[in-house]
Amino acid sequence: MNAGKLVGHPPQLNRPSTLFSICEVLPHLFIAGYASLEESKLHQLGITHCVDATNIPNTKRFHGIEYLFVPIDDSLMVDATKYFQGVADFVRGAKQKGGKAVIYCAAGISRAATLTIMTLVINEGLALREAYYTVVSARPIIAPNLAFWRQMIAWEDEKNGKTTVHLLKGMRTPVPDVYLKKSDYMPPPETWEAPPKYGKKI
Repeated sequence: MNAGKLVGHPPQLNRPSTLFSICEVLPHLFIAGYASLEESKLHQLGITHCVDATNIPNTKRFHGIEYLFVPIDDSLMVDATKYFQGVADFVRGAKQKGGKAVIYCAAGISRAATLTIMTLVINEGLALREAYYTVVSARPIIAPNLAFWRQMIAWEDEKNGKTTVHLLKGMRTPVPDVYLKKSDYMPPPETWEAPPKYGKKI
């Protein structure tokens, strides 16, 4: 699985080209923020299924698209674990039908990232660490909140008896070690000011 060149850096929110893009993670799986959704874009990409994790009432719906609504907020009090399997099954079903799915939340940073990462873990058999690297290589602004990280780590630990991501303590807020360590797959760019291009963006 080919990950991006820089995967451990803090998310940079000053990348409008990424923030407002539909980003390809796998040929059948995309991640996005709500503002980037346009019917013409979805049809151009061949997207047939949408996972709506905005938890916003009356969000726009497009003709010919099958929807799964995931009512979660980006909050430290929310348990996203109960949605992991359902989202993964929905995305798998889209692929089996020859379709493609996009997972989105308000900004495509925390909730959508969490669900996309776990979809890769469940459907593709990736370790949590590799799944994070794969998603961040496509959309470098992702940053699941701390509660979601705890839940993903606990899920992997329960299923496999160990986890590949660890929370670093000793700071005001624990930080996932993947934020501080570069990818094992490819070297980082020379500077953060000139990052490489990530994924396919429309």
